[in-house]
Amino acid sequence: MKKFVILSLLSAFFVMAVFASYYPVTLVDDAGNVVTIQSTPMRVIDAAPSVTDFMLKLGYADRIVGVTQYDAYTKAQNIGLLYPLDLEKIISLKPDIVFLFGGFQLPQYASLKKLGVTSFVLNANSLNGVYRDVMDVATIMGDPQRGEMLVNKLQSVESKIENAAYTIPLDKRPTVFYGTPGKEIWTAGMGSFLNEIISLAGGVNITGNYAGPNGWLPVSPEFVVAQNPDIILVPYYVSGGEKTAIEQFDTYPPFADLKAVKTGHVYAINGNIASQPNTQLIDLLREIYDIFQKW
Repeated sequence: MKKFVILSLLSAFFVMAVFASYYPVTLVDDAGNVVTIQSTPMRVIDAAPSVTDFMLKLGYADRIVGVTQYDAYTKAQNIGLLYPLDLEKIISLKPDIVFLFGGFQLPQYASLKKLGVTSFVLNANSLNGVYRDVMDVATIMGDPQRGEMLVNKLQSVESKIENAAYTIPLDKRPTVFYGTPGKEIWTAGMGSFLNEIISLAGGVNITGNYAGPNGWLPVSPEFVVAQNPDIILVPYYVSGGEKTAIEQFDTYPPFADLKAVKTGHVYAINGNIASQPNTQLIDLLREIYDIFQKW
């Protein structure tokens, strides 16, 4: 028993020594901030719901101490809104690091920095960006090899789908539109990860030549009608909401004569996944590729 205790202590000291030699680690986040991690983060707040996926896939669920109310992960403290962040709540949880995303949440980086809280922004707009973010999280947590293993697995799946879609002639690829019907429809354009996924899966995004913030932009119903896409991808956000999402598109009067509506090529995809740059985009790539095969 005494020997076992001594071995356990030696093992613990060895791990501590390895981490001590590993840190500090300095990285540049997706907002261009130079961030230095001084020691192993044991208490992590995911103010960016997309980052929770990285933490779970890399095996660090036990280190998540806080998430926003919009996060599907519920085994950590709820810190409230995405913006403005409840800084008092965050401080009370004593995080070693807070993960943020870009866009409207970006100003919170400066606020947290003033309070002495280490923060890191992850805001990929491509699959390669997702892979880079996986590596950043794994490196920050102290085990880049975990990141390499996960990235290799994801890239393997992507390559198989990409190679299969590559054989589809350009004139045989379906034209595609993503969005929810309304007077102003936000959709994926040039520079967005969803535009990239549509292309890799063998489709042609009708808004792929148009740019917007982070690659997203609003279009009118008239634009969609003029383009008359072969396939419509409509997002749903609650479990079991696929049928309602499709019906909402099919029954929208301005779209009654759309080719995709008439031929039954309106498909619902999970909008939560389609709007978050994380590893689940590879599952979405596979799903969209399978949808295109039905056309």
